[in-house]
Amino acid sequence: MKFQLTNYYSYILKSLSIFIISLVFYGSTPPDEGMYPLSEIAGIDLKKAGLKIEVNELYNPNGVSLIDALVNTGGCTGSFVSDEGLILTNHHCAFDYIRKASTIENNHLENGFLAEDRSKEIPAEGLVCKITESYEDVSDIILKAASEATDISERTKVIRDKSRELIKQAEKDNPGIKAEVSEMFIGKTYILFKYRTLKDVRLVYAPPRMIGEYGGETDNWVWPRHTGDFTFLRAYVAPDGSTAEYSENNVPFKPKKFLKVNPNGVEENDFIFLLGYPGRTFRHQPSYYTEFHEKYQLPYIADLYRWLIDKLNEAGSNNPELALKLSSRIKSYANVEKNYRGKILGIRRLSLVEKRRSEEAELQKFIDSDPELKKEFGNVLPDIENIYKEILGVGRYPLFYGQLARTSYFRLVDFLNEYQKEMAKPEDERAGMFSPSNLSSTLENVKESFSTLDKNIEILTLSKIIGDAVKFDEMKDFEPFNKFLSEKNPTAAVEDFIKNMIGKTAITGYEDYQSLLENTPEEIEKLNDPLIQFVAAMKEADKPKQKEADVRNGKLNILLAKLLDVKRLRQTKTFIPDANSTLRFTFGYIKGYSPADATYYSPITTLSGLIEKSYLGGDFQIPMKLKEAYEKKDYGRFRNKKLDDVPVAILYNSDTSGGNSGSPILNAYGELIGVNYDRAYEATINDYAWSEDYSRSIGVDIRFILWFTQKIGGADYLLKELNVEL
Repeated sequence: MKFQLTNYYSYILKSLSIFIISLVFYGSTPPDEGMYPLSEIAGIDLKKAGLKIEVNELYNPNGVSLIDALVNTGGCTGSFVSDEGLILTNHHCAFDYIRKASTIENNHLENGFLAEDRSKEIPAEGLVCKITESYEDVSDIILKAASEATDISERTKVIRDKSRELIKQAEKDNPGIKAEVSEMFIGKTYILFKYRTLKDVRLVYAPPRMIGEYGGETDNWVWPRHTGDFTFLRAYVAPDGSTAEYSENNVPFKPKKFLKVNPNGVEENDFIFLLGYPGRTFRHQPSYYTEFHEKYQLPYIADLYRWLIDKLNEAGSNNPELALKLSSRIKSYANVEKNYRGKILGIRRLSLVEKRRSEEAELQKFIDSDPELKKEFGNVLPDIENIYKEILGVGRYPLFYGQLARTSYFRLVDFLNEYQKEMAKPEDERAGMFSPSNLSSTLENVKESFSTLDKNIEILTLSKIIGDAVKFDEMKDFEPFNKFLSEKNPTAAVEDFIKNMIGKTAITGYEDYQSLLENTPEEIEKLNDPLIQFVAAMKEADKPKQKEADVRNGKLNILLAKLLDVKRLRQTKTFIPDANSTLRFTFGYIKGYSPADATYYSPITTLSGLIEKSYLGGDFQIPMKLKEAYEKKDYGRFRNKKLDDVPVAILYNSDTSGGNSGSPILNAYGELIGVNYDRAYEATINDYAWSEDYSRSIGVDIRFILWFTQKIGGADYLLKELNVEL
């Protein structure tokens, strides 16, 4: 039976017509926050806000604009800053690629890296950059397919399959293009984005780690900040301009647009804006979603990662090679762990769940006040509540399984199964990563995963994840755990099981793994490999739970779309979709804030402050060359007259989230004056709610980037390429 949504949508069309008329008459109230999609930029009064250039210079769908200088750098943001493919982004965004290029003898991560000329630039192995070429609304196509699903549990799968079909067709019609379908509003709006990919990206200049992550985890998510979080990369293409893997014959990429650097920086209260690819936000989710995060997701992940950070640091303390291998993982865990602690604090401080409950109660009163609204929307909130009662009952299971599936051994076995399944299909029917054009790079990525695989670390990680999970009340009926729960000491039983399993697996190195890839499923089954059997048992036990999750998600897909519609009817306010790693625009001002009673932080830090912190030692080490330049007051043209110092970091009230790392900070004239890299601790709650009072983002000032690159890095040629006069 198909879903009968005809009456619902006809009602919405009628209601939205009234809503649109009211906006024309009264005028739209701008949102308090805004990670604006490209399509919404024209509707903002940016001239009134402080923009000094025309809006079509910022975004022009029919021509070249600042948007064309933006690039997605492997989940972060970067920007082209020269016509020779030079990219400026964060050090922490390039961290893993610098690590891969490092050895104990030649440690670019610790010591920094400078390519004196282009012939000495080295590959950022595995980094693929994406440039947004175009986008297309495919909501009608996807929602039509979803409405024809014969079962609610199939709805999520149908949406996923139709999205993949559109992606596959787009990539077939546009060779060299990477396509993605992004859900802008849950259950309502789907956009097909087309990206140009750049696969040959090289390291040009990275400061030493002590500057790139100055302050370490002590200062992470904290203001005042003094971190030189920047790195220069360069993108290359084949001589004919097409996307190509690394080759000595490749030439620098010529972007349609690159950003002009303004070495004079900014002052307090100046207008600024950012362009970038913010990750996920959850502002349109119901209160129950936030409750799940507060009760389960945030504490579970924060506690697990804190434990892993300590254990991995301990494991590498007397083993420099292992420490280098684990450095990216530790950094990633630490970043998330502190972020999640901030979110927990923010949710509690704001009583966010209770606040959302109150808002929903008022919304229910609005619905109940009108017979037509009550008929169409009366059960939306109660139905959402019932579904989330089920989700809260499932508890930490999806979190446990998600972390388990991220472990190296689990992913390798999973890939082995997918590889055999996909390679049995005709070439034109295989999933994208297994297609003939992508297979070699896919296998290279698999090979790379073995370079960071450490058996003892895997035993440690798996034992912790499973050992914790067997104690969860909500997982007492999980069949694979029965053998542990019958033991006197389930935790010890888990550890013994994991050690035995990994000790006997045939997956010991890439060469062994390659052999397994060449085997048939029948040959692999005959091996009786305990690791492969364990993953198979876990996936089999997960199937009914995934089926239940699909039913819940299918229902929520419809209900959350209806919830959004009734919110729109109630509020004369522009709705900005939650961030979802698609290109967005946000603006604000260089502005300080008061994070606590009787405390005010100004918005610009200086080199003097960096030096003062260096006396603390620990996370605040600095190169001797920097200290010498400071003592000589060798500031060059980058001294700020008001401060009589070199500005290091800036604070501003624009709306950012994860993925905005590396976003260019631009002044009123569209000139580059900094690079975004963080938020203040209070603003980690941004993913759920934004406020002018506490939402502040942090960037490295362009003056510090240029000063350090010239005076400490000795890379004058880069400043010349940036057209900065010395």
